[in-house]
Amino acid sequence: MEGKFMFSELENECINREVERLNLPNSRIKHFAPVSYAQAGEDVILEGMLAARLSKSQRSWESVFYFEIGANHPISTSNTYLMYQRGAQGVLVEPNPELGALIRTVRPRDVLVPYVVLPTSGASATLFIGNAHELSSLNEAHIKSFGDFDGLGGVREHIEVSAIAINELLTPYANKIDFLSIDCEGLDYDLVRAIDHERIKPAIIQCEPSEHFLGGNTARIIDLMESRAYRLAAVTDLNVIFERLN
Repeated sequence: MEGKFMFSELENECINREVERLNLPNSRIKHFAPVSYAQAGEDVILEGMLAARLSKSQRSWESVFYFEIGANHPISTSNTYLMYQRGAQGVLVEPNPELGALIRTVRPRDVLVPYVVLPTSGASATLFIGNAHELSSLNEAHIKSFGDFDGLGGVREHIEVSAIAINELLTPYANKIDFLSIDCEGLDYDLVRAIDHERIKPAIIQCEPSEHFLGGNTARIIDLMESRAYRLAAVTDLNVIFERLN
């Protein structure tokens, strides 16, 4: 049963190609790629981190609770779908109505919040939906910073959506969040900084610095999180992952 989640049914072509390139004999055991749905393998990293915590506390995957702000597609590039397959559940925040409809269909155990999240209170906000929906943002300039993006760059439309302050959103779940993901295309630092860290203490937090658009943002986020008793646990091409020390 464990192997079903840890590895896919697809062979790891990275190994096969490199062995072939160097003209080496391959091993007799097939090499299967790990299951991953996140953009840069973050879910595999998170699976290992959470598995260690669950082992120490003798908890099951069914007890894991996550919060994904900027959930986007329910499967593709999702930071939490692998956890969902394990039996975990949580809250997915996604203001794009097209993606929200997909989430409701594919992730029935999760709660969908169809709002944009702001550092402070606000009744509504304008969401700029990108031609590539992964780039949708409250900041039109952030979308345009990606340029042509293989023909998928630019803004498709903008809509007015309901808004909620991050502390209002998280406070009801303050004592049960195992994993918090923030992916709000340029707003991540402001959202993390606004969290009432004395009351809301997720075990693991992941966010996207958008370093190409906000130079120095990675360092700012790391300094902030370390000042709040989190350690930098992992860095990918896109995201930084932190684990609470106490």
